[in-house]
Amino acid sequence: MGAVMNRLWAYARLAWQMGAYGLLGAFWLVLLHAFYEHMAPRLGYLTAHRAIANDLPCGRPECDFSVYWPAGRLALEHAFVTLYSPQLFSQAASAMLLPGSQLETFFYPPTMLLPVALISRLPFEIGFFVWSLGLALAAVLLLRAGRLPWLVIVATLLSPAALLDLQLGQVNIAGDALFLAGLSLTAQRPWLGGSLTGLLACKPQIGLLAPVVFLAQRNWRQLGAFFLVVVLLCALVTLVFGFSVWGAYFTLGRSEEARMLSLPFHPLSNEGWGVSVFWMLRSMHASLHVAFILQASVSLCAAAICYWLWRYAGVGVAALIELTVFLSLLATPFGYCGEMVAYSAVLAAAAARRGWRIGMLDALLWLWPGICLFVSVQTGILVTPLVVLLAVARTWYRAGLPVPYFPGRVTVLPGS
Repeated sequence: MGAVMNRLWAYARLAWQMGAYGLLGAFWLVLLHAFYEHMAPRLGYLTAHRAIANDLPCGRPECDFSVYWPAGRLALEHAFVTLYSPQLFSQAASAMLLPGSQLETFFYPPTMLLPVALISRLPFEIGFFVWSLGLALAAVLLLRAGRLPWLVIVATLLSPAALLDLQLGQVNIAGDALFLAGLSLTAQRPWLGGSLTGLLACKPQIGLLAPVVFLAQRNWRQLGAFFLVVVLLCALVTLVFGFSVWGAYFTLGRSEEARMLSLPFHPLSNEGWGVSVFWMLRSMHASLHVAFILQASVSLCAAAICYWLWRYAGVGVAALIELTVFLSLLATPFGYCGEMVAYSAVLAAAAARRGWRIGMLDALLWLWPGICLFVSVQTGILVTPLVVLLAVARTWYRAGLPVPYFPGRVTVLPGS
């Protein structure tokens, strides 16, 4: 009887594993098809010199690129009051692109104006493809510099998070690759690793925990390179655009950031794609005051845990990088599923180390950036931080790190 039960259990485990592959493959094909349907029509726009149509689900041409491109044009004109004033920016951007577009406002730090001003010198539609392909190529080079295998890099570029990011015309595919490369090079090439992460001054929420890692390691060269690049970028912004851009950002831009965070949660808005604890709490009808306090508490805890891991945990670098990437998503109050490219990369790298053996949880974690909005719309609640916390717990357990009531469980091989 025992032999029969063991055989049935083995069959059940095999069926469960095959189901995980089937689920992953089926949903991934659906997401790839959706990506093709959104991107293919844009190829027909290449002969134009301005926006052609408003794309779904954004309601504006080429999604977030329709914010970057006009922002670059306004920056070149030194029209910083218009750039950081929501109503004025929307009017100016609509005049440059398509009237009636549901344009967002630009509230990025002035460092972001360096790349967007450069790409805005090209015609809009051509600029979108140069922008997208350039960022994808940069991501490939950076991930390879981080010593990720080619198959993992391909899986990362085709991940739901990367597909979403490319469809939106966002910068996260390269930004997350910068973060990963910086963490991977922390021991071998600290100057390069610090310099790469310093470039994240263009979008700071991606690399919030990078200085914590360098400080925990007492890696002063990497920390110095990080701050040097940040200072040089700020100086370059001032040299190119003048001091007035900083005044406009710290008054009008910061005010718009605060307004965006104070808006009620709505699953069909950008917050439905969110990853932050702040937006999860807002989706549960928490007040602004409570959401800010709890997000700040989680951010501080994430930083403290990250510091402890790199300073004292004594586990393999792969596990440290995984946990840092996951914790960085919990630390930021302002992030979207398109910023889960590094998350997808470390999940793929972990699967590769296991010989690509995956389970149902692997499939769920991997697919989450592509199904997050559907869950948010159906439930009215953003649960992405809980998914990320689940990823943290699994890596923590597999790394053999101490857990409550089991403080002695720290037996891990280097590089695990």
